[in-house]
Amino acid sequence: MRYNYNSFWIFLLLFILFVPITQNVYAQQTGEETGEEEAEEPFRRSVIFGPSIEELLEDPAFEFDETEIERNARYLASTGLDLGGGFEAGPYYSNSLYSQYPNLPAVHFNRVNGLFISIKKERMQWYRRSSFLTIPEIQPHGFLGIGTASGNVEYAFGLERLFGESERFMLGAEFHRATGTEDYWRTGLIENTITSLFASYDYLDYYRSDGFGIYAVYRTNRLLEAAFSYNADSFSSLEQETSFSLFGYSSTYRPNPPIDANADEIDIDSYSFSLSINPRNVLLTEEFTISGFVGVELADNGRTDSDYRYSKYWAGTELYFNIDEGSVLNWRLRAESITGTAPDFKAAYLGGIGSLRGTPYKFYKGNQSILSNMELKIGTPGLTTGRWLRTYNMHFLAFLDSGWVQQNENLENNGGLFNGFGEATLNRFQHDAGVGIGNGVLRLEVAWPLNNFESEPYFWIRFNPTF
Repeated sequence: MRYNYNSFWIFLLLFILFVPITQNVYAQQTGEETGEEEAEEPFRRSVIFGPSIEELLEDPAFEFDETEIERNARYLASTGLDLGGGFEAGPYYSNSLYSQYPNLPAVHFNRVNGLFISIKKERMQWYRRSSFLTIPEIQPHGFLGIGTASGNVEYAFGLERLFGESERFMLGAEFHRATGTEDYWRTGLIENTITSLFASYDYLDYYRSDGFGIYAVYRTNRLLEAAFSYNADSFSSLEQETSFSLFGYSSTYRPNPPIDANADEIDIDSYSFSLSINPRNVLLTEEFTISGFVGVELADNGRTDSDYRYSKYWAGTELYFNIDEGSVLNWRLRAESITGTAPDFKAAYLGGIGSLRGTPYKFYKGNQSILSNMELKIGTPGLTTGRWLRTYNMHFLAFLDSGWVQQNENLENNGGLFNGFGEATLNRFQHDAGVGIGNGVLRLEVAWPLNNFESEPYFWIRFNPTF
């Protein structure tokens, strides 16, 4: 959330009060850094509230373990409300093609739905052992809910099945009519619900998708996940339906933009592929790990509306380097390239929360982009080998965000996807720098633009790590 100066001092006071509470809760924790169990089975999700509803029903004598509650508190404080998948897996702890389908949480609040309440079971989850209609390892998934402001009933219904003795191949299908967003990577979806409901900062832009999809996913034990998805959807624009918030101003809400300046409904058939290497950031050495991903969405075909045929390519990497005890250098690099004519909601945008933190939100738009986020975090070292930073404790960070976006006319004529990246010289990047204090679930940041804008700082309250 970006705040004015008066709001900043109020939240700073709350933050100062929060820090000793955080330190008191976690200072006595002497266990290994969070993530030890995930390192053994990195595709198994750590659910903060313990077992599933099915497990509770099967074991009425179940009792919560106090040590498990403490562990979950550390996990939440380290990974934030969204990125660790503690409350919902969502697009953060699922396959990277998860957001080819409706991707909002079961319960959320935004300016197009109002308060949305649903019953939901996640798609693309590996560790769920049950049967459906006596067929082993087949899983129903989906949701059914309604928005209080929109009045619309939304749904998704699907099935998926795991194959093989190791259960590392998944096939699934889904029908849906629901709200989604392309902005899930900028800020957490649960985080955005909080900022919308309490302060009228709704950063995401929304659309409705009505259609179906078929997907296949394969993974190895630890380091590789690949996926394919075919989707046939009719996308439509959504209007803002509410300006309610508990403490914010209604004027703070941005209008929800149309899916394109020239169309409010577009039919898109797409074939998507993704490959993720070390998607759970398992340590590769005692001091270092790196992950990477590539993806493509091919919608340049005869079943897509003739004015909006495109191919979208994206790639990225995240690097974590333990440079000293309790000091970690994190670096994220993302790039996108779009050939053909994509609708506006599929364009490349940079600026604001989660990207260039000293720049107005989604200020830059084009069909090619490069984003670099570098963070140095300094705080309490853990007790594991290498003494990595305990991210669930309060720590300090300094960051540098750099981004470049252009509209390349050659790509509109289906030029090569790498055409134009030679224009991304250092002097054409927007650079923002800043500092912060907090942990993974509550953090205060201040960022300054280093070029192209006035030097007035941006203040942010975050409930997730940036990446």
